[in-house]
Amino acid sequence: MHRFLAAAALIFLCVAAQAAAPPRPAKLGLCAACHGVDGHSHVAGTPHLAGQDETYLINALAAYRDGSRKAVPMNSIANTLQPRDIAALARWYSQQPAARAPMAKP
Repeated sequence: MHRFLAAAALIFLCVAAQAAAPPRPAKLGLCAACHGVDGHSHVAGTPHLAGQDETYLINALAAYRDGSRKAVPMNSIANTLQPRDIAALARWYSQQPAARAPMAKP
């Protein structure tokens, strides 16, 4: 009986976690090449987006879009995004697990 209850609880937690996850944004491919699908960049000099504040990401993308924040690749990409795309991307990346800092070397 205990195994059944444990299995049922595990299934419930998995379903709840999937229900809370945001849907994969349609424009994710534009960001993933540099920032990674999960927000962990593998490109030198490109920031990790995973776990960033959603409002910060929305404001940053909006600033790239309107040109008040300058970075040629980001300005070009942000110009292709609609406000709903920006919101979806910001929600996606804000809900990805943040990168852990590398362990200090002894």
